[in-house]
Amino acid sequence: MYKYQIVIAGNGEPALVCTISARHTYSDKSIAIIKTDNQNSIIEEILTSVSGGFNNMLTVFYDDIDNKEHNVLNLKSGKKVEYEKLVLATGSRPIQPPVEGIQKSGVMLINKDPEQIRKVKHQALEAENIVIYGGGYIGVELCDELVRAKKHVTIIEKSKRLMPSSFDSETSDKAKEIIENLGGKVILNSKIKSIMGIDSVTGLKLSNDEVIDCDFLMICCGSRPNVELAEKLGIIFDRDRGILVDEYFRTSDKSIYAVGECAAKFDFFASDLSNVLMHNTKMEEAKLLGANLYSVIFNRGKMISYLAEKRSIKDRIKTELKKLEISNAAKEFISLPRL
Repeated sequence: MYKYQIVIAGNGEPALVCTISARHTYSDKSIAIIKTDNQNSIIEEILTSVSGGFNNMLTVFYDDIDNKEHNVLNLKSGKKVEYEKLVLATGSRPIQPPVEGIQKSGVMLINKDPEQIRKVKHQALEAENIVIYGGGYIGVELCDELVRAKKHVTIIEKSKRLMPSSFDSETSDKAKEIIENLGGKVILNSKIKSIMGIDSVTGLKLSNDEVIDCDFLMICCGSRPNVELAEKLGIIFDRDRGILVDEYFRTSDKSIYAVGECAAKFDFFASDLSNVLMHNTKMEEAKLLGANLYSVIFNRGKMISYLAEKRSIKDRIKTELKKLEISNAAKEFISLPRL
């Protein structure tokens, strides 16, 4: 049996950032990272460099987790790994809509990985009739860049306007106007029924039976958190919104943490779980978690500071109002100091 104090499961950047953060904070702890992707990448190079600077107390397993018994992970290879702290950084995957023929060549599922998006944009520049399915923020951004590159682009959105979950109708209408003025085509309130072509996409049949030409289809229908590992480990999760965590990134099992796009996000304003997986905050979350696995120094930093400041301001306002009540009896005016 292999024994490690910190085990991190994940293939992407948050797993790497969390590992490095934990390595720098807890230089005396043994750390293992479990990757299901056995292809060498820059992550291995960075981990090798980091490990070499800390007495080689870092190990990489190219394996998958089957289940666990107490604090022991059973891997597919038959190996057993014991841990004190386990971090899940399994990320998310693009949603694949139920469209006939979606496996054809020329169909690309878009996720939030900037490198993948760059590669797909480069491929799209070689196509003649580009269609983007999904009028969210990423779909609109891709459409804008491609029409500015003088490509023939059609964007299809199932809702009545573009970016319905991100902006108000005025902004959505302006985005539609800009795309159309640049030569793009916008189709709203419609879905793709089937993808035409023998091996490669040659056209699309829409829900109203309209047929449009297409030789490169980019599907931007959002992302879904990878919660399969959470299910194996018996911790609480929401299939659409992620693994449930508290303000310290702890799951329902307090020795297991989740970070990045696999973890559910709490909407401060709606007081509920968010349907949006925040790509731009996952690195800061991973860094914060890696440095606080054994001692909570600070949590979700800026939000806690904001709440503390808000409470302080409210207390000061109450104090000043009390002063005004007293002064009003003497018919005097006391101006509030600048808060």
